[in-house]
Amino acid sequence: MIKAGKCKVWVLVPSLFLIFALLVPVLVLLGYHMASRPHMLLVREVNSGRELRVGYINQGEKFEIRYMHSVDRLPVYEEFQLINGELVLTGTRFLSFGAGLGYAGEGLLRGEGKWNIIEGMYRRVDSLPLRVGTIADHTLLYRGREIHLGDHFDGQALVRIEVK
Repeated sequence: MIKAGKCKVWVLVPSLFLIFALLVPVLVLLGYHMASRPHMLLVREVNSGRELRVGYINQGEKFEIRYMHSVDRLPVYEEFQLINGELVLTGTRFLSFGAGLGYAGEGLLRGEGKWNIIEGMYRRVDSLPLRVGTIADHTLLYRGREIHLGDHFDGQALVRIEVK
């Protein structure tokens, strides 16, 4: 009786080893596939759910949002990057310090000509809500294209920029 029980254990151990030996590489490949799979950058109108599919965005890829500040009427650029499947604000540049932009204490500030540049920011955003500006002319700068949100959504419409 004891010998039969031991045989069952020794048969079970190699079977479990084989299952784990096959399962681990499959899980690793699945994780790699999910992480390296391109995401879709899109703009979704909150009220209607209507979407503007901007295009695919890969891990590490960047895009910018350019707009005119409503008070000083000067351009602001915000740089976003897809990091680990999340949108991250990584930097900004603007011409006026008195514009009320909420970046104090984030990243490294430097000047370049007339521009104030903040680099090395790491502000994760699940999605980026904004009201399509009638003056601001919110524009996505993506892979060499300029996508004016006002050409696709009504002024003052609440939209969310996100990745799926």
